[in-house]
Amino acid sequence: MIKIIRNGVAIQGWKSVSVGLSLSTLCNGFNLSQFVADNFDSPVLFPGDEVRIEVDRELLIEGFVDKMESSFSSGSHDISISGREKTCDLVDCSLKEFGLSWKNKTAEQIIKSVCDCFGLLFQSNGVKTDGTIAKFCPDPGCTGADIISDVCRQKCVVCTSAGDGIVKLVNDDFDYAEDFIRQGVNVVSANVTFDNSERYSDYVVLCSSDPKTKRRGEGFDGEITRNRCLVVVDESYGTVDSANQKASFEALSRSARSTTLNVSMVGWKRSNGKLWRPGVLVDVLIPAFFGKNVQTLLVNSVELSYDSSGSVVDLELVRKDYYSQPPKKKVKRKADPWADIRKKTALYEAKK
Repeated sequence: MIKIIRNGVAIQGWKSVSVGLSLSTLCNGFNLSQFVADNFDSPVLFPGDEVRIEVDRELLIEGFVDKMESSFSSGSHDISISGREKTCDLVDCSLKEFGLSWKNKTAEQIIKSVCDCFGLLFQSNGVKTDGTIAKFCPDPGCTGADIISDVCRQKCVVCTSAGDGIVKLVNDDFDYAEDFIRQGVNVVSANVTFDNSERYSDYVVLCSSDPKTKRRGEGFDGEITRNRCLVVVDESYGTVDSANQKASFEALSRSARSTTLNVSMVGWKRSNGKLWRPGVLVDVLIPAFFGKNVQTLLVNSVELSYDSSGSVVDLELVRKDYYSQPPKKKVKRKADPWADIRKKTALYEAKK
């Protein structure tokens, strides 16, 4: 049962509810459509109201109403409400303290300091970054989220929030779901994107601490066979080791981001009764996209929606190494990463 709660009191009468959760964002959101009996009904939630959305007493999202829209015409009256979780101020607002800087602090210490300014909790979530940042001086006017993003980029980690307003580092030790997403069985609709436009064969990271750029790191993408090079300047005064790590991280993360699968299914819950949430690995069999190979993918984003037609979950699935740390060794180039799919297509064409 879906509950919209304000000041401890459940508010009834919603035509539709939609909640989006993602590992890739610091601030998740929700949309509500109020049931209206006639043109004289008034909204029940207003901008600034603090709300909780629960399903069977399990918290989905806790935050604030951002916007309320009301309109009517002959025979219709609509009231729509949208909002975001408690981390919205972290994303929108700058720090009041100008000229803040951190010296010889870990990424965790800097992120916690920023979260403290907004009254938010921070959890390292079992992730420990290597070493300290020698000096970090954000530009005046940077939002809290901008600062956190810059710090995370320097240490090749990602911060997220799960709808509860707690900022966490993403731990790539994901649990496996018992479910099996399968075309023709439980998939209502699906689409896939393969995009290599942001991938390169060679990544070079130059250390800004060396004016002559003799200090550099290199990373490689073994699946890009053309000569495509990307040069990045590391502004954190890093070492050769950190530059190598960042170059490898760029190669791995861009490779993982090149494949995205979107799937719609009926219902909000997995086979074990738990709600679908980001951060679980699941086996997927969709012959139309991947042939007969079962893919183990990571649920990166979830949108849970409800209206008169029922409950639907939309999953964004990505490669399971999407948030993984880069390998220590250079990856050999593959002759053709699409060989399996090309083979399936050739067999299909031969049967025509």
